[in-house]
Amino acid sequence: MKNLICDSEPLVLQEELVVSSANVDTNQAFAYLESQIIGNLNLSVVNSASGRPVSHALISIDDIRKTAICGPCGKVSLNDLNSGKYLLDIISPGFIAQTISLNIHASGSYELEVKMISNI
Repeated sequence: MKNLICDSEPLVLQEELVVSSANVDTNQAFAYLESQIIGNLNLSVVNSASGRPVSHALISIDDIRKTAICGPCGKVSLNDLNSGKYLLDIISPGFIAQTISLNIHASGSYELEVKMISNI
């Protein structure tokens, strides 16, 4: 369940891209604009059998050294993710660890529900 929510514009001060009409390197201009894409991931971790929240699951994106721990309701947010592909690791005692590929390709919020399988 990966949905982009576009119900409101974020209030973010953005730098202005100044381009001279004499020498325009479109690759540089597009690379700059792509680097401005920021995504926020709202993650819910649940038990696949019962649908109940999995509290205190460890969420990690090793490539950018971001980690978080789900609260008692099994939810956590990872904010300010630049555009790109990431591997998201989810680990919780009593469950099989999971690795999920995530692609941030547009600014906004991404909703993701992960169903953990018990290993007991």
